[in-house]
Amino acid sequence: MELPETSSLVSQKSLTTTDYGSSKRSFITSKVQNAPLTFQNLSVFFEKNHKCILNDVYGFIRPGELVALMGSSGAGKTTLLNSLMYRNLKGLVVQGDILVDGTHIGKEISEMCGYIQQDELFLPSLTVKEHLTIQAKLRLPHFSSVKQQSRVNGVMRELGLLKCQNTLIGSADNKKGISGGEAKRLAFASELLNNPSILFCDEPTTGLDSFMAESVIQTLKKLTENGRTVICTIHQPSSQIYFQFDKVYFLANGRIAYYGEPKDAVTHFKSLGYACPENYNPADMIIEKLSMVFGENSAAKYAEIEKICDAFNESEQSKNIIKDIESVECKNFVVPKKKIANTFVQISTIFQRSIRDTWRNPHLAKAKLAQKSIMGLFIGFLYFQIVMDGIGINNINGGLYYIVAELTYATLFGIVTCLPSEFNLLVREYHDGMYSVFSYYVARCLAYAPLFSIDGFVMVTLAYWLMGLAPTINNYLWAIVIQILIEQSSAAFGICLGTCSPSYAFAVSLAGPLVTILTITGGLFANVSTLPFYATWLTYISWFKHGFEALSINQWTGAADINNGCITDNCLTPNQILHYYSFDETNFSKDIISLILIIGGFYIVGFFGLLYRVNRAR
Repeated sequence: MELPETSSLVSQKSLTTTDYGSSKRSFITSKVQNAPLTFQNLSVFFEKNHKCILNDVYGFIRPGELVALMGSSGAGKTTLLNSLMYRNLKGLVVQGDILVDGTHIGKEISEMCGYIQQDELFLPSLTVKEHLTIQAKLRLPHFSSVKQQSRVNGVMRELGLLKCQNTLIGSADNKKGISGGEAKRLAFASELLNNPSILFCDEPTTGLDSFMAESVIQTLKKLTENGRTVICTIHQPSSQIYFQFDKVYFLANGRIAYYGEPKDAVTHFKSLGYACPENYNPADMIIEKLSMVFGENSAAKYAEIEKICDAFNESEQSKNIIKDIESVECKNFVVPKKKIANTFVQISTIFQRSIRDTWRNPHLAKAKLAQKSIMGLFIGFLYFQIVMDGIGINNINGGLYYIVAELTYATLFGIVTCLPSEFNLLVREYHDGMYSVFSYYVARCLAYAPLFSIDGFVMVTLAYWLMGLAPTINNYLWAIVIQILIEQSSAAFGICLGTCSPSYAFAVSLAGPLVTILTITGGLFANVSTLPFYATWLTYISWFKHGFEALSINQWTGAADINNGCITDNCLTPNQILHYYSFDETNFSKDIISLILIIGGFYIVGFFGLLYRVNRAR
């Protein structure tokens, strides 16, 4: 059989000219720390049922090699990839030796490697350059701002991202944004900022057309020119892509079926009686022979695959691999430690990113401001300049309570919607060592605070003066303070639910009943003095109750000032109105303090809930 040409649809020249860099020594071919990666007697099984995933696999990977891990679904490709870099191994037990330059370095291998996962996770509201600039600040804190920007410009130039540097990344839900190939190269660029010695890629060509897939492999091939090792899993590569790899590693039923050069794989399987037909993709043929079938012939197929694996283990090629592994001398390899940004840099950088994301989100920022403006006008005109009589007092109290409810519901469900969407990104960046959960949490909460204050400010301001509430500036300013505390209480509760809940659906299903309970016990629908003993405690953690009471005290004590202590012609006093709801004028300071404590309490619970979930997601 005549082997296909290894030339690519994307010429090598195109990778060294305008789009992917200059002909001079480029950043992605700059020197890295070279060291062979070896693994032997490597077995992986589930901790609970001891089901084997990888069974005594081994390998020797030289610096500067592009290696493909291949096999059918369930063969163990991704497990082997994760085992080599000690990631995503929750519930698994790993046994065997994984050495870098003959040295056991364990989880420290993450300090010298980059990991490009199958799914690209970006904030769609950022541009390509903004994303990389933020990544550089977090990944390269020891660099000056000028050097960070130089590194960003370098990787964009080398990976052909300059033309889209000011384009929003976008998402699958939003058609506006960069292409799939550009998104994949952006993922490469993010990892290359650290100039890693080993680069792991999980299915880098998935979802790309044949041209873009080959372009991505050409990029990976170029990354090995400086001695960088690139190891990737790949599913059904074309013949052109297949022959571009330096080595291919075929897995079947958790065992090694072949490891060596792509062209030698064709010869090896031919010697076993599996000749590749002419004009047929060797990768497809080999994977087909190594794939299990389920049914009447499953036992025979399993035995056939085991025979193929046994044949390779007994081959001269396998023995040479073992010799290479054993020939590596232990040199006490020292892994260079990654520099970690200090807490202030982490918080300030994530805050900048979060602010941009929040205010560029049309479903959040613009929608909330429009909604609150409409609701402020609606409430204001519904209770427009109410006459201070018995009916008017009831209407104003109803209006005040509705303000509390509107500040709560829109804020709560708006924030619960946002947080779960970022969880996977948080987990990935946290385990990449970019920042702590504490830094992310503080920055994200601070970024939400302005939006979930300004929209309420607009609504309350419109409603306040249209309704004709207590007319002094002092009362108006206190109303704004109370509005901010109510809205921040709701935001803190939403963040607490969002971080502690395993999914958005669970958080929403839990939020509805809980807020309903707080609404009923807030002081309007049921007098707080008549609540049964088992419900009284709810008033202490209810921002409905404290917010409504504070607004009522602020309103009626202020209204009394203009009528010599009387509110109606019958001289109804503030205390009489407040006592009707079992409120007390002296509770104003307590209500303010209680709202502050509620905010702090929910934020603290939310942080520990998020910390627990992130650590479990490893």
